[in-house]
Amino acid sequence: MVARNREKALQIVDELNAVFPGYEDISNDNCNNNDNNNSNSNNNNNSTISQQHHERKTLYPMVCDHTSFSSVRNFCEEMKEELDVLAEKEGHHIGIDVMCLNAAILLGEDAEAQFTEDNLELTIQTNYFSPFLIVNNLFDCINVGARVVVTSSGLHAFESFGNFEGVIDPKNNSGKINDGFEMICGTPFDHKKSYAASKLCVVAFCRELDRRLRERNAKAICFTPGLITTSGLFKHQKQWNETVLKKVGMGMVDTKEWGGCILAWTVISDKAAQCGGCYWRASFGISQRDGKIPDDLFSAPINEEATDRKNQETLWKISSALTGTSLKQS
Repeated sequence: MVARNREKALQIVDELNAVFPGYEDISNDNCNNNDNNNSNSNNNNNSTISQQHHERKTLYPMVCDHTSFSSVRNFCEEMKEELDVLAEKEGHHIGIDVMCLNAAILLGEDAEAQFTEDNLELTIQTNYFSPFLIVNNLFDCINVGARVVVTSSGLHAFESFGNFEGVIDPKNNSGKINDGFEMICGTPFDHKKSYAASKLCVVAFCRELDRRLRERNAKAICFTPGLITTSGLFKHQKQWNETVLKKVGMGMVDTKEWGGCILAWTVISDKAAQCGGCYWRASFGISQRDGKIPDDLFSAPINEEATDRKNQETLWKISSALTGTSLKQS
């Protein structure tokens, strides 16, 4: 159970225990992360804790702060250690069957660009670059026949990469990849467009990742859960109450339960993974009109900029450079 800090990770465990009673958790033993910086810390008790955890078949809370590449890398190393402990106990290789990348942030209407310790704008690092880093660092742990599920948004359809002019200066023929940009397309920061651009990156990344997973018969798929006003995504929006009333009046709002069920469906459904790189959605507000899963889900058209192979490859190159990762070419 992975979250941005210890408290959130333990909250997830509590919520799952309420739904599936009988599980234990090691919340008092694990989540050894420093609460001041939310980055994973190592100590001499990790191996003992891990062994106890796997013997008890517990839920295991872990921390991964998407605003810090250091925290992301520490999380990935901790995950590998846990898989190794379990593999030793079971006597065979243990890998990842399903990886869900769901973290996201949307800044407030009047927000200026905010930058992380990695000198990347907060929205695009949280929503895209950190998930990219997670996949790359755990790529070898993904099992044959596995799937990677990435949460996107319908807003991706209205955004453009703009030839990546925010990252690669068109006036400089060297092709140097720069950090510190406000928007990947090179325009001034806008909170909503930044969120939409991060989701455009997610969809293009999903398409390219699916191509790279084919050698192990694994799939990458993405989806949108719908417009869920109670999810916490809009907590920074000062005028959100007015917007909610309008969206409710238009019948466009869906529930957290609906969004969670779509995620679960993409994880376990054979149909969802029949075509890798696809983008699943439902009509807005369908959950309020007796919508059903999977009857009302469909594989939707994708922004042409995300399906363009050159854009996918360029984005992968940019992402590898900015996250300090490398992965063989597809």
